Amino acid sequence: MSAPEGSSVEVLTVSLSSLHSLRSTVTQFLKALSEGPRFESEQEGEGDLQDVATKAMGEIRNKLRDLETHMAGLTPSSVPVNLGNTGLLSLDPSPDKLPQYYQLLDCYTYMEKVHSYSTTLHSVLSANNLKRSSVSLSAKRRRPIQLNHNVQPQQVDMLIQGINQMFQDMVLVLSRPFGNNAVVQVSLGRVLKAVVTFKGILIEWVVVRAHNESLLDEEGKVDLYTPSQFKVFQKVTDNANAAMLNFCSPGFSDLSVRSFFTWLHSFVSLFTDVCKKCNYHLHNHMPPTWREFRTLDPFHEECKP
Repeated sequence: MSAPEGSSVEVLTVSLSSLHSLRSTVTQFLKALSEGPRFESEQEGEGDLQDVATKAMGEIRNKLRDLETHMAGLTPSSVPVNLGNTGLLSLDPSPDKLPQYYQLLDCYTYMEKVHSYSTTLHSVLSANNLKRSSVSLSAKRRRPIQLNHNVQPQQVDMLIQGINQMFQDMVLVLSRPFGNNAVVQVSLGRVLKAVVTFKGILIEWVVVRAHNESLLDEEGKVDLYTPSQFKVFQKVTDNANAAMLNFCSPGFSDLSVRSFFTWLHSFVSLFTDVCKKCNYHLHNHMPPTWREFRTLDPFHEECKP
């Protein structure tokens, strides 16, 4: 901190101390006027009241003079903030309204900075005369925005059919037991089964079970929510839902679905892979139930990066 800044801080500190002392003296004076001094006779009491008032007014006058002297040494802000009528909030003695004034002050200061930066950015970008295309805006035709939860069933069918052809040891069976939204039953080798619920073309929920567990309930309908009875596949279910959220990309819905099923296919070697960190098959009696999203490397839950 430079010398002028340090002196300004000292002057401000002394001014605040003087203001605090002045407010304390005025409060004591008003309290004495409201309660009155203690006296035994009326004549003595009248004299005491006059003495208290005269003494208090003298102290108030001296401290007010000191405060004005200290305030004269403060440098006013070069960029005043125009708060309009909101500046009157600082005069409200209600404690619950005082923070609102300071929050508005911070908001105005932040907006002033945003305005200043945007003005500078506009001047820089306006100097660039390059255009993305020479075609007029009226001639451009943008592709209409399509909601991912409201797509044609044929689009989902073609996507699942293409994924089904990508892997020889993973079978996908598509059905629509609840209307237009698809439900995909996955059978991965002799390792696991899964139920993948779609909302349009986006994956909404995943349940993974063992290969010997049924995907249907007692009524013969697809069971969407019952977890596996094995802890290994319960953990894989949790990780599959985490992967579903990781790969979710409404702008590239086809790619996100393919990426998820590619990730799920990496569990074909669930019970034979070793952890990339500890190089063991089992840790706490569990195989590597985590697959890294980019490299598909297997990790135990305690070893994953």
